[in-house]
Amino acid sequence: MKSFLSFVLCSVLFILVFSSATIKAQSAFVPLGTDTYRYLDRLEIKAGVFLTDIHTSVKPYRRDNIINAVHQFDTIYPAVRFTRTDGKILEYLDNDNSEYIDSDTVNSDNPIYYFYRTKADFYSVKSDDFMMRINPVIQFGIGADTFKNDGGRFINTRGVEARGWISQKIAFYIYIGENQARYTKYVQNYTNNAGAVPGEGYYKNFKGTGVDFLTTRGYIDFTAAKHINITFGRDKNFFGNGYRSLQLSDFSEDYLFLRLKTQIWKLEYTNVFADLTSDFLRGGDRLLPKKYAAFHHLSLNCSKFLNAGLFEGVVFHRKDHFEFQYLVPLIFYRGVEQGLGSPDNAFIGADVKINFLRAFSLYSQVMIDDMNIAALRAGTGYWGNKLGSQIGLKYVDAFTVENLDLQFEGNWVRPYTYTHQDTVSNFTHYNQPLAHPLGANFSEGIVIARYQPSANFWITAKWFDITMGQDSLKGSAPNITSTNYGGNIMQIATEPTVNSLYGNKIGQGVKTHLSIGELTFTYMLRHNLFLDAGLTYREAFSKVSRYNEGVFYWYASVSLNVPAKLMEF
Repeated sequence: MKSFLSFVLCSVLFILVFSSATIKAQSAFVPLGTDTYRYLDRLEIKAGVFLTDIHTSVKPYRRDNIINAVHQFDTIYPAVRFTRTDGKILEYLDNDNSEYIDSDTVNSDNPIYYFYRTKADFYSVKSDDFMMRINPVIQFGIGADTFKNDGGRFINTRGVEARGWISQKIAFYIYIGENQARYTKYVQNYTNNAGAVPGEGYYKNFKGTGVDFLTTRGYIDFTAAKHINITFGRDKNFFGNGYRSLQLSDFSEDYLFLRLKTQIWKLEYTNVFADLTSDFLRGGDRLLPKKYAAFHHLSLNCSKFLNAGLFEGVVFHRKDHFEFQYLVPLIFYRGVEQGLGSPDNAFIGADVKINFLRAFSLYSQVMIDDMNIAALRAGTGYWGNKLGSQIGLKYVDAFTVENLDLQFEGNWVRPYTYTHQDTVSNFTHYNQPLAHPLGANFSEGIVIARYQPSANFWITAKWFDITMGQDSLKGSAPNITSTNYGGNIMQIATEPTVNSLYGNKIGQGVKTHLSIGELTFTYMLRHNLFLDAGLTYREAFSKVSRYNEGVFYWYASVSLNVPAKLMEF
């Protein structure tokens, strides 16, 4: 770990010193989970051309690139049937990234002394040498569900978010949030089993069944050369165009990373080198075990409507150091892994996106952990064929109804995918999956409908239909034994430990059907100040009673500048 950090810091300092003359104005990134990503998807599909400087299969997006895309829409506006709400969305994106707008339109009509001089920011300052935006982060929510014996549901978040640049050469971002919450029962069960709040990490117990946790994110960003951007800090990354990602998602806790993004011609090449937390048991204060990961993603705009990408990654462990051979950016990890004679866990994948008829976007993603081609052709259900696939469709202004957007997505992951021959190199971080929240051994269908009749109000409905295979459990804590059917990616997966070498299929083990329905009403009082009210239905059914679960949940909340809410799983 020390050598990894030393290498990264020395590299950053070297680049800053010897390339400072060519470094241009920098940019922070829009946090994952915000509505900006949904807006840009919709506008790109309607425009019929890909976004300028943005490859949507790699997130987050730089704020300056978002403004370039908005200006792109401005130039083609007469040729595209943007709705009145679309025009307001463009205004929202201008206000949300006001540091790149040289216009009074982003300034507030009624500033409060030195505050809210721009429509989006509590406090802002900008000069040639320094820019900063500071915003409070607040969320207060209450709710109730069918489990009433452990108290009401609530979330209480207070924090601050700041972004800016220094001398137009180094950008920075800081987020600090203090949270107390009592989530619904299935989230409590997940937290207790994982020893981590989903999407977050370390927590302290709060009022019995509640949790108290701190969220901290931050990074610096700069351009090392004309086409190479470098980010170093603690946050999340996302690869893919879907609601889920089978390659790298934002479900797990934040992690330390170094990201290199090279963009030239129609290509975008992304390298992510990450410092992760290995599997652990929750307990007293101690240094948690480490592991590391490296990811590559190559994206190519093949035409105005077709994008294709390649992915590779490796998760590994070395005692007290990073494997420096994985820092070479233009290699195949599988070849390096074999050359080292290492037990590391390597992955490859691909993705594609096709926009057509200025109304549809068809996307797909494939993840390959291990594959025996002969066994795959024979159809024997060999356990070592660890594969995942995704296909989805986005439909904007569906059935000619303005501002009604639909999304359909299917995800399939075979048993034992993301697992490894030890509990260190599996595809996890802080006891949570790095890709899909369900791990492996499942099929999932998703339908999402969003209707936004005005810029400030929208309704979102989601339905998840999931079939998954869970391990059969015997005994009671702490003497529980299980049969490994390939759904729990924290389990060791070798020939002696799997349930069967052949005949494996999705849903094997304790077959469980999970249905999740959500209906949310959102009203934006002012920029990034939201009122939300919603209903959630969640039911799991299997022949084993311990896996059966049903809950009906309602909630209401007010939030200001909250990047993302707890995700469904």
